[in-house]
Amino acid sequence: MQATALLRPAMQEVRKRFISLNDYQNDEDRFFKESSEFLKFIRDEKLLPSLLQEIISDPEYLADVASNSYKHVNHFSKVVLINDTNQDNCRLTLHIWKPPFTEAEISQELIHDHRFSFSSYVLCGEQVHEIFRESTEKSITKVRFQKYKYLPSATGNIHDCFFEEDVYLDQVAEKKVSRGNVYTMHNEAIHRIVFPEGDEPIISFLVRGPRKRNYTHTYNTFYPREGTVSNVPMYTPEELHELLSYTLKQI
Repeated sequence: MQATALLRPAMQEVRKRFISLNDYQNDEDRFFKESSEFLKFIRDEKLLPSLLQEIISDPEYLADVASNSYKHVNHFSKVVLINDTNQDNCRLTLHIWKPPFTEAEISQELIHDHRFSFSSYVLCGEQVHEIFRESTEKSITKVRFQKYKYLPSATGNIHDCFFEEDVYLDQVAEKKVSRGNVYTMHNEAIHRIVFPEGDEPIISFLVRGPRKRNYTHTYNTFYPREGTVSNVPMYTPEELHELLSYTLKQI
């Protein structure tokens, strides 16, 4: 992907500015500042529609991106646009929560932290983040969550979850991010994103910072206590073409 992207003006411009973000691996404040400015540049120059059009109009490029993209276990589509061979470098992804969602999907808690801090630009819809913290005492809901260590593969579509302990969670904040805005999040923040209601999706463009650890935590009440293994397929080029065409209509 890296060699062929140089022939495409939108990706060439994006990549030229993106690569420098790897310089801030040991300075998170600077990473947040520079990655936020990068996302605002993409927004203000309206580069993302051109980039997506380059992908869907080139079968080879489309197949390359599809080979790194998949439906995440948290029920959103993850499209990896820049994926460095060095797993500790930054990554550029598009996240799409596309309605409708089933009752079973809506009922799942999907609370988690991350392996990395990130900056994100909301292209469509409103992201509602519920923020939590662990507690040794019963919360208002009196729900005891199962805490798992989540170990994804290098490609991200395969993962193992191992049960660690039972914990209570207190919701400490709610953060709303509307269309056109950029926000940042530390990797240790425990949160979940509320699924969109109605027909409007949530679409965000995300810069993943340097990986800080090789696992994340997920909290829920529906995984088996002995843990679970998940293996979801990568998108086919045809599936990705449909998804990116849908995204272009929304943004």
